[in-house]
Parts: sequence; structure tokens; C-alpha cells
Amino acid sequence: MILTITNTKGGVGKTTTAVNVAAGLARKGRRTLLIDLDPQAHATRCFLRDPPERDVTDLIMDKPGQAGRAVTRTDHPDLDVVGATGRLNQTAELLATRIRREERLSRALDRIRTEYRHLVIDCPPSLGILSHNGIVAADLLLVPVQPGAGAVSGIHALLDAARELRDEEKVPYRLLITMLDMRTTRTNALFDELLDDVRKHLLRTFISRSESVNQANLAARPVLMSAPSSRGAWDYESLCDELVRLRVPARA
Repeated sequence: MILTITNTKGGVGKTTTAVNVAAGLARKGRRTLLIDLDPQAHATRCFLRDPPERDVTDLIMDKPGQAGRAVTRTDHPDLDVVGATGRLNQTAELLATRIRREERLSRALDRIRTEYRHLVIDCPPSLGILSHNGIVAADLLLVPVQPGAGAVSGIHALLDAARELRDEEKVPYRLLITMLDMRTTRTNALFDELLDDVRKHLLRTFISRSESVNQANLAARPVLMSAPSSRGAWDYESLCDELVRLRVPARA
């Protein structure tokens, strides 16, 4: 399954979710590839100490048959990475001149997806050409949302863009509530009302606001590795279990 984690709103735990889902699936012995489409490269730094020799720019811009050359092995069993570097901003500019530019990542991944049980794509917090590539490649979109009045305002615009890019009326997606603080009962109740029209796409698992996740982010490590017995790790372990149980057909 190709899982694209995306949201046009920053600060919702998108990259945190990407690195922990990738780490959690690999810990289950399910061979996983993490693709970092965010020029900030936070996901890359969680697993690679040094910038990779070949990166996601090579994956997107080279011929699809050379896709495997962009993959970097990590020190963690069953987990590989296609990392991001400073070249990625220029890549977005170069893509603007290419034919079928939104499909380049999808065509590259078609050459290597059979080597993995899961491919996890971390998108930048915007609806530019890099995110377009991630959306087109996805079997499933995972949209992290943080409780708050404005948290769901961009979801419909994101889904409208996905429908147009993929030429599909029904785009497969799930919503993941992140940074949930159980003490803010009134805010949570209002947020729950806002989710009414998308409730059937809401995952059962939610990610609580926790100090263990904050500390892991500061250390540029997945919480599943830095604090495996913490509440944050338990939440992401539960998320991985739920994702594994989902039955999502591969996109034709």
C-alpha cells in the first residue's frame, strides 16, 4: 500500500506521523519505504545521519527504470528511505515545465513498489507540485488533523484537489486526530461537531498530546524508537495496527 500523509496546514503532526508509521510498520517485519517529499527534510534526518548521495529528486527526475538507485538503506531492519535534500526546492521548479508532471513519482514507484509491503510518503504542508505527486501516487491519503475550530477548514479543498488530480469522484482517505488533549473537553466537543460530514473516514486511533512525542521530535527520532514504552509510542503502535487491518485496493 502507498500511504500519502498530507495536509495543507502545518503543525498538525504530519511528519511525526510519517516517521512513526514507517518505523512502526518496519518493526512489525513489514518491509517499508519512506519517501520524503518535504524540502525541510525532517523525516530524512530521523533515519539518516548524513544527506543521501541520491535523493527524492533523482527518484522523480530520472527515468522510472532507475528508481531503485534513489533508495538508501537505514540502520533499521525492513526500513529504507528515499531522502530529501536542499535540491528539492529546485526540483519543484523544474517539474513545472515537464509533461505529466503530477505523475512522475507514481511512475517511478511503480518500478519498486513490489519490493515493499508499505510505501509511506511525507508531503510538504502545501498544495504545490510535490504534494500533487504524492496525492496521485497514493492508494490511500492519510490526513492528520489537530483539534480546533480551523483544523478541518482545509480538508475539503485538499479533497477537491485530489479528485481533480486523480480524475476520481471518490478519493480513498482517512483522517487521523493528532495532539488530542483530553482536558480540553469543550474544544473537543466543538471539534467533534465539525467532523460530522467526514466521520465515516475517521480512524479509531487518535494521537494524544504527549511530552514523549515532543522530546522525540526535538531529538529527530521516532517516539517508537526513543521512548518505546511511552503513551506516544503506544498511540502510534495502535495506529500502525489499524492501518495494517485496512483493506485498500492498489490504485490501477
